[in-house]
Amino acid sequence: MSIILADLFYATKNTYQLQLVAGAAGLSTAIDWVQFTEDIATTSFLKGGELIITTGMSADSNSWLDDFITRLIDQKTAGLIINTGHYLFEEAISEALITLCNRHQFPLFTMPWKIHLATIMQDYCNRIFTQSYQQDRTTMAFQRLLLHPDDPETSLDTLTSLGYETDLPYLVLVCQGSAVPARLVQQFSTIGTRTYHLRLREADLVIFQNPSLSALDQAISSFDGLALPQPKAPLYFGSGDPAASLVTLHHSYQQALFALKVAQAQQRRYLNFNDLGLFKLFFAVPDKAVLAALANDSLSLLAAHNQKGQSPLIDTLRLYLEHDGSIQAVAEAAFSHRNTINYRMKKIRQLLNIDLITPEEKFKLQLAFLIKDYLEL
Repeated sequence: MSIILADLFYATKNTYQLQLVAGAAGLSTAIDWVQFTEDIATTSFLKGGELIITTGMSADSNSWLDDFITRLIDQKTAGLIINTGHYLFEEAISEALITLCNRHQFPLFTMPWKIHLATIMQDYCNRIFTQSYQQDRTTMAFQRLLLHPDDPETSLDTLTSLGYETDLPYLVLVCQGSAVPARLVQQFSTIGTRTYHLRLREADLVIFQNPSLSALDQAISSFDGLALPQPKAPLYFGSGDPAASLVTLHHSYQQALFALKVAQAQQRRYLNFNDLGLFKLFFAVPDKAVLAALANDSLSLLAAHNQKGQSPLIDTLRLYLEHDGSIQAVAEAAFSHRNTINYRMKKIRQLLNIDLITPEEKFKLQLAFLIKDYLEL
């Protein structure tokens, strides 16, 4: 992931005598680049995510700094370091300006004039380059490990060199929909001893080392309570069971993809693979034709009856099983008369040649419906 402003600040604040004046709530912002800027007119060229450094050499009025910072906030930059002591002094930072930065969570720093700009900029740019290089290596290694698990040696060597221990438990979380909000990503960073976020096949992945499943559940369950803008598309999450090591991480990934698919089908925010009940057993069957044949043994006669345009016996049977054989409950759920439901159930017993009394008979049909649901995912 990108270098975080807080990490950069705490690692270098003594070296460069940095003082955080305002906007502490924005320290979790990721930095894409460091930019030296003096002219308000050039701020329109900023792309966002830059940490800005200025001396205030172009300041031509008492309101210049206020206008400058307002423009930087509008351009979604990561923060501002003011090199004070020559053109601008700390007294130029008014209470109103501090309030503005705090309200927009825009970090504002001061740095004394004796610090050479070239030194801090070279240092910060080198750190960003190093972080970017390590991120590229990490992303490529995890992608190879997840997509080509039969040839893990190169990926494992790379990840080991980057500090990932092979024999610790790892878990994969997959998210699809809109981008994962930054505040939720920040919560994810506390769930394991190490966390890595990447994109793979149009989905967001989070890989947790030594994950806490209860903390993950809590983080996602609190998602709807966060004061965040509504995403353009619903966010759904699926996670696999923890893999025993990096070597088997692809199992957690495949399980997470399947849990996500079920969550989307059931419109549930989050599902862990362990929440899927008998679906876990079906997932382990490599030949889906075996499952289809098992379901057809129980339901094919009713399906054929439905295809002839006659009464919906399959739907009636499903409701009958879901409501534990209560004709009244089935009639209410199907918006039908009790006599209609009794007629359909009689027809079902005749077609299937069963009484629908024993637990074995009911379980076989319930299993067939579960398989049918699984195969339709």
